[in-house]
Amino acid sequence: MTRLTRRLLDRPRRSLLVAAATAIAVTAGTSITSAAWTDSEWVKASVGVSAPGDCTTNTMFTNQAWARQLSGTVLSTSLDSIAGVEGLTVSNNGATASPVPVSATPVPGTADAFISKLPVTALGSNPITAALGLGIPVGGLGTYTQWAQSQNNGHSRGAAGLVSDQSGTVDAAGTANGSATAPKAASISLGALVPASLSGVTLDIGALASSAQLDACEMVNGWPALDATPTVQRDYGIASLDLNANVASVGALSTQGATLVGAVPTQLNALLGTGGLATGITNGISAIVNPLLGTLTLGSISTNATLSAPDLSGVTALMTESMTDGIVTVDLGAGTISVNIASLAGGTTGLNGMGPNHAVVLDAAITAAVTSKVTALLNAWKTRVLTALTTALRAITLNATTNITLKLAGINAATIGVNMGPSTLGQFLDGTAVAPAVTADVIGLDLGGVVAALLSPITGALLSGTNGVVQTVLNATVFNSGIIPALGTGLQSLITPVVNAVAPILTAFSSTVSIRVNVQPDQPWTSTKPADATAAVGEYKVSALRVGLIDSASLLSLSLGNASAGPASLRAP
Repeated sequence: MTRLTRRLLDRPRRSLLVAAATAIAVTAGTSITSAAWTDSEWVKASVGVSAPGDCTTNTMFTNQAWARQLSGTVLSTSLDSIAGVEGLTVSNNGATASPVPVSATPVPGTADAFISKLPVTALGSNPITAALGLGIPVGGLGTYTQWAQSQNNGHSRGAAGLVSDQSGTVDAAGTANGSATAPKAASISLGALVPASLSGVTLDIGALASSAQLDACEMVNGWPALDATPTVQRDYGIASLDLNANVASVGALSTQGATLVGAVPTQLNALLGTGGLATGITNGISAIVNPLLGTLTLGSISTNATLSAPDLSGVTALMTESMTDGIVTVDLGAGTISVNIASLAGGTTGLNGMGPNHAVVLDAAITAAVTSKVTALLNAWKTRVLTALTTALRAITLNATTNITLKLAGINAATIGVNMGPSTLGQFLDGTAVAPAVTADVIGLDLGGVVAALLSPITGALLSGTNGVVQTVLNATVFNSGIIPALGTGLQSLITPVVNAVAPILTAFSSTVSIRVNVQPDQPWTSTKPADATAAVGEYKVSALRVGLIDSASLLSLSLGNASAGPASLRAP
């Protein structure tokens, strides 16, 4: 062995590749092919020492991965102080992967990977987070997973939220673990933070997850090295994001609308008195009779009518209806308006697939769109209410009798009785009601049949025209005018305040609350980046969602579905 070769082999291991190349250049005097520089087997054979392996098999790195479902500050209290939500960190010192907390469970069949479930009591028992509605996901203990893997070959991965226990794969739909529907991650009561402007407003966050993966190794001249531009993969998923607001005018629409509907039977009964249905029939029949009297005169005419009780249960049920177009929901029974922010402010896949640090902004265009949708929903609802009331009133039964006395030369000469029904109001409107029964009687002697002759055209006209009179009167007092249109007017007066309430709520929300998705602290950030959006050098972090108060970060700066991979470094030889 030459002196040069011995001296080179005595150097530290990190100089081995350069030394080998120099020795070959001196002894052989040949050029080095590109294949020789990237073949770790060549190093072993030529130099006579064991090779470090490739970027899969080497053990030259220290590494770290992190996963945490919830992080941040709420009501000036760091969530770090709440036991059970500190997340999971897995560190690899080049020989062993160690989890914190130590209670984390190794992932079967996956080297250096651990999981830690979010405890069922972690948030619900804490007075700070419980007051804000930050509860455990529907589905119970273990629904949300914190998963981390840190390997000494330069590979690391963290995942948090609704992820697969075995692989750490993002599963915001909830199907990987057999769930039929995804749970809710949190319902943040913004009114508890900003009662003056956001009272009764909550932000409902659906199932979410994120993952970060780092491959920090690259092969340089056949030797594993720390990649200055490593391969990083970050992913996130958000199932839903909804803004819910308790709106007083929605509750008023429900309760006062029910009162308007409840007044309909009283209004129907009132029609049976003076100036109503009975009066209208009397006037209509008088109009038939008067042109045909001849030498007779009208002595007296009166109408008695009865209506069966309406079944308004179908109408009353609509006063607590929940209606939606898939983006906006108005729940009359609950007194709330909900806005599907993910669909309205996102794309075809909601808020998924957005670029890093994407801001979710409820701007003037979105406010106008929500207002328009609320208007359309309530107008359609009002139409359904009036249609249901029309159906209910068409089903009630009318019985009416009109009694007429006719005079001849000032003496009572005849009586006519006109019986209408029993038929439903719908049948009268459709022209299918039973024909009226008309009975005429002459009073006293009718010498020469003069009175009878005068009665004949009158009774004929009554037979053919009476039901038309009823139809006209019903339209004038119940259907085209009267009860049903009056209810529509009353409902509209209650709908207008609901529509007017939308813009102030959304404006207050957008000026107070900041929402970002796919938060990556090392990537560009429009406007001022909040202090909590940080990452260490070489740490590649992602949060599925960040919610904060624009001017009061200490009251709320909450990140959900947090994961990071790295930093990784070459360990000392």
